[in-house]
Amino acid sequence: MSTQQSLVGGTRFNSSLAKPYYHKLSDLVPFIGNHDWYKRGTVYQYDMHYGMEFGIVLRGKMEITYPDLTLCLSPGDIWFCGMWEPHGWSAERSFCESINVIIWPPVLAYLHLNEQAQFNWLAPFTVPPAQRPQACNAGLRQAMLRQGRKIRQLLTEHDDRTVLWLQLHVMESILLITQQWTGKGVETPVRNASACRLNQVLNQFFDNCGQMTTAKAAMTCGMNRNTFSLMFHRFMGLSFPDFALRYRLQAAATCLRQSDKPIKSISTNWGFSDTSHFDRMFHRHYGCTPKQYRQSTRPMGG
Repeated sequence: MSTQQSLVGGTRFNSSLAKPYYHKLSDLVPFIGNHDWYKRGTVYQYDMHYGMEFGIVLRGKMEITYPDLTLCLSPGDIWFCGMWEPHGWSAERSFCESINVIIWPPVLAYLHLNEQAQFNWLAPFTVPPAQRPQACNAGLRQAMLRQGRKIRQLLTEHDDRTVLWLQLHVMESILLITQQWTGKGVETPVRNASACRLNQVLNQFFDNCGQMTTAKAAMTCGMNRNTFSLMFHRFMGLSFPDFALRYRLQAAATCLRQSDKPIKSISTNWGFSDTSHFDRMFHRHYGCTPKQYRQSTRPMGG
């Protein structure tokens, strides 16, 4: 196995630099593909986003880091990121060429093949990072390299079938990488009816700027609170309150960077009861206060 895993206990991960990205994913745009080159010496960059992420290293080396895990990746190695999961990447020791695909979560949640109905396409994204599948032998790394090159070529083409081919390559990659994987949840699919209900909740959640209680979310999809909480965690890989809090904090962080609105106003707009509560939650997730965050993201003298 070429992938080296090192537990870093959060000492290297800098969550205060994780920028939220709001890719315009939808049923009409369920995938966004990227072909990236990083020169040697590229220091850590951090982000998080609603869409799930799947990537393959094509040439060179790179590191992917999570709050409690760092992966050292070589050609043919892969990585997964869940929804709103803070993560970073660097190419400090070598140049790197890679592809990654940002995926609209419902497109995998709805995926149901009668011949293999028990397969859970979301599992590689929702289990903890240390439990996610990796290319565990030379043959599998070569197979993933071929997949990566197909996706790279596809990203240069723009026709009516590009999205279909991209979905097929992503599906094939997930099937290949999970062949010998015994990860938790791989055989426990989210049913289509549950995924449809959850999508209703998410649409209303975003329309209301993330200000929705668990009870309201459960009522929206016609479930009791406990049943909804279990379904949400199985689908998303985190609890609904954690999901809502991360979204509101990330939206507030964007306002801090991009506007001059008073911190109290931002706190109120994003559903925090008072500025002290906002300060505590923000510091817990970003490692600094909102004021410090705003100062650190502004140009000197700005």
